[in-house]
Amino acid sequence: MNILILTHSYPDVNFNWQGIFIKEQAEAISLNNNVTVVYFKVDYSHFSPFAKYSFSKRLTGNLTEYEVTIKKSFPVISQIKYLYNTYRFLEDEVFSKKEINIIHSHLSYPAGFLGTLIQKKKKIPNIITEHTWIRKYFRSFIHKQCVIFALKKTSCVVSVSNALKSDIDLYCHRPVIVIPNVVVIEKFALSKPKTSEILNIGILGGMGNKRKGLDILLISASLVQNRNFFIHIGGDGVLLDTYKMMSKDYGIEDKCKFYGDILPGDVVEFYSRLDVFVLASRDETFGVVVIEAMACGLPVIATKCGGPEEIITKETGILVEKENPVDLAKAIDNISENIGLYNKPSIRKYAEERYGQKVFTESITQLYKHTSIKT
Repeated sequence: MNILILTHSYPDVNFNWQGIFIKEQAEAISLNNNVTVVYFKVDYSHFSPFAKYSFSKRLTGNLTEYEVTIKKSFPVISQIKYLYNTYRFLEDEVFSKKEINIIHSHLSYPAGFLGTLIQKKKKIPNIITEHTWIRKYFRSFIHKQCVIFALKKTSCVVSVSNALKSDIDLYCHRPVIVIPNVVVIEKFALSKPKTSEILNIGILGGMGNKRKGLDILLISASLVQNRNFFIHIGGDGVLLDTYKMMSKDYGIEDKCKFYGDILPGDVVEFYSRLDVFVLASRDETFGVVVIEAMACGLPVIATKCGGPEEIITKETGILVEKENPVDLAKAIDNISENIGLYNKPSIRKYAEERYGQKVFTESITQLYKHTSIKT
């Protein structure tokens, strides 16, 4: 089949973290299909309201990736231009050159909205895979209406977790299929057996806001009874210096190492240093880093913040209440005392059987075969 993937979130030419989970889906789908990805974005650094779009192209096997750039325009008009120019690109470079069987849009707005409009115009089924809480789209009344229109009128809605499925149901009463994100397990290696008394704790995520809960972990670390630990902290953002100061204020500065931004090519090495991974998030619709850590055989401590409740089992880690430093500290002590009970190969096998490429491609193939235009 010829699949068109639409998204405004995708790794750019510098291969950053943005939308990497969408890229991994595209790569998995391209194993059995011809996939064209159109990643469209606004260049806010250049005001050029009448400029045409520009684009670059990458071709790898059955996967064609376009990066389409639209120049900034006037307020409000910029959004219209964004959608219109992307549609013009699709007409010029995609629809005129190949027959598309399925449009697969990631995130309800703008890709899901645009994909649904194209579905109505060209009679090509559009699937929306949602990754984020719906209320986060509601920056204005117009945005809210666009999102609800897309969710109601698209051919099929996919959620990456049951928690997100329930959230979608608040705004759109229709069947929602749950297909978790895919993780290429083969990219990761089992971490080495623990050889020292130090418990190496890891956390990885952006520091542009407090969503990932690093502040909670730092407070928790100061409460841990077994002080024989070291925290490896990966990620960058405007709060980095704030967190460094926190580690000093709580007396654990010598037990923390801040690595800054971890590039995708270095993430395996980062996990290899760890004995346990912590996801202290305030909200997550899924939690790709949890699966990556499990692919390395690491037990995971995660908060009950949405997606992780559907991933973590007693054999693979511990779930704690979110924004609860005391609960998290107790879990760290528990892991420290019982780290030998967690079987690394079994944790990796669990991740592969539920979130590996094979199970994902089987699910998505069946979805594509049975998706038709919504009437």
